[in-house]
Amino acid sequence: MALALGCGLVASIGISQVLDGNNKPAAVETSPIYVALQNVNVGDPLTDKMVSLEEWPKDKVPVGAITKWEDLEDRRPRSNIYQGEPILDNKLLAKGQTNDPIQGVPTGMRLKTVSVDARKSAAGLLSPGDRVDLQIFVKPNQSQGISHAFTKIFLQNIRVFAIDQTIDKAADGEESRSVAKTVSLIVTPSQASRITLAENMGEISLIPRNPDDDKVVDDSEQGTDELFGRSTANNRKIEQESDESQGPLAGFKAMMAEAMAGVATQAAAPPAPSFEMTILFPGDTSTVQFSANGNPIDAKTTGGPAPMTPPAEFVAPPSAPSSEPGPSDAATPADAAIPADFPIDLRLN
Repeated sequence: MALALGCGLVASIGISQVLDGNNKPAAVETSPIYVALQNVNVGDPLTDKMVSLEEWPKDKVPVGAITKWEDLEDRRPRSNIYQGEPILDNKLLAKGQTNDPIQGVPTGMRLKTVSVDARKSAAGLLSPGDRVDLQIFVKPNQSQGISHAFTKIFLQNIRVFAIDQTIDKAADGEESRSVAKTVSLIVTPSQASRITLAENMGEISLIPRNPDDDKVVDDSEQGTDELFGRSTANNRKIEQESDESQGPLAGFKAMMAEAMAGVATQAAAPPAPSFEMTILFPGDTSTVQFSANGNPIDAKTTGGPAPMTPPAEFVAPPSAPSSEPGPSDAATPADAAIPADFPIDLRLN
């Protein structure tokens, strides 16, 4: 009895160990990578207090993750890095490189920043590199000699250099963009002065325009007379043509239109002028009309080539037999005077 109990105890212990071993999770292979301990702004130099080396599951490590401090030293982020985010090589500038936006301002130009909101900046649709017109709205002010309200476009085709737009990242990874509060523009010094004056006189709005549209539009002042005058409407055909000009077939359509215009020009070209020639025969003359390419034209027919026949009374003298070379063997002085490209063979055989 005691032996049976002992055997049962040993068996239960063995089964329990086997079950415990099966329930243990499998070992996960990890790899050390650098992760941000705090938010890092664009252009801020990275320090050892901003990052931490953490073990990540090897199959979860993103491509380009930094694993050595030597690869982080003396580098700056090219875009914002958020807390808990792995440090990736493609989000960092090269060693020693600094991101100084002011260096991008062209020589002779200035950077002018204006305050905007959703209503004044196309509801946040603007991006660096876009083109805008600047419009001012001025209220009546009798003390300043402004008798009535008006609006006017005072600058055109101005390039957007930068936008003060922040990006908020939630815990679940979703990003939300806030509407820009300021927009920086590339202008000349005199244009910067005009913007400053406009800011102090009224409200400035930015009107986006097509980047390829560099046409200077009518910038006449618009007041209450124009506002309550005759209404205007857009041309749908022009808008449609503008949309089609941006499509993938725009280049092909332009090429076909140019080819058709060339064909029409050739078809409308006037025909080459014809000419007349008077041919002298012994005892008579004959006038023949020729086309531009040298073919004789029969005036009594539809313009086809006409046969050349001498007058009826003309009889060619018979050639006497001679042992000397004939006309076919050597050119006579008269033949030598006839140009090689003359359209009619006037030699008498």
